[in-house]
Amino acid sequence: MDDDLKRIASRIRSWRDEAGLTLQQLGDRSGVSASTIHKIENLQTVPTITVLLKVAGGLERRPSELLAEDDVAEHVAVLRRDARANLTIDDRGEIEHLVRLIPGGKLDVWRVCVQPSVGAGMEGTEAWQFQGEMVILVEEGCIEAEVAGQSYSLHPGDSLHFDPSLPHRWTASAERPAMCVLVVMVPERFHANVMSRIATATGSSIREVSGFEEPSKVDAMDSGAGPIDSDAV
Repeated sequence: MDDDLKRIASRIRSWRDEAGLTLQQLGDRSGVSASTIHKIENLQTVPTITVLLKVAGGLERRPSELLAEDDVAEHVAVLRRDARANLTIDDRGEIEHLVRLIPGGKLDVWRVCVQPSVGAGMEGTEAWQFQGEMVILVEEGCIEAEVAGQSYSLHPGDSLHFDPSLPHRWTASAERPAMCVLVVMVPERFHANVMSRIATATGSSIREVSGFEEPSKVDAMDSGAGPIDSDAV
């Protein structure tokens, strides 16, 4: 029974966070008082079936999901537009996280706005390299990219799909800012390192960057990554 109550409490809190609802907002939607929902989430009361049905309805979830042994919800992540993390790196650019991560996930999606000549592997820094897969999709401006010594000019609507284990750089052209979407698949260990370094560079928390609590610290050299610091977006 205790394990079931813990599972129910954890799922209600997680679903409420994903929906971006306060206790009062969920209370208004479900017809259950905010104080009662607070007590349920903190294991301070044993809810009746009627109350659980109402709370599940307020969260737009099936009641059966509250006790499902295989928590499918842990492997499905919804990120609402208003909940996206918008991070700023000095006056160089902005990074917007477009997805909420799932446990063990290797795929990530970002929208990056960078000032002229700013990006990854800028002049005077080392080229980037890491195991995985990457796509750059340009939305505005022009991105100048280089992969294994080959140069590419990308304009709005153009995309570049490549193996990032090859030495690569990409920056906005020198004439004007650029905006692009990055779809990146990286090893889990390197992903944790990226989250930590982006958080440091932007003065944000790991939770703001990734949606998770702080991952274990990983040395980028161990995962074959190039340098990641506040000089690169």
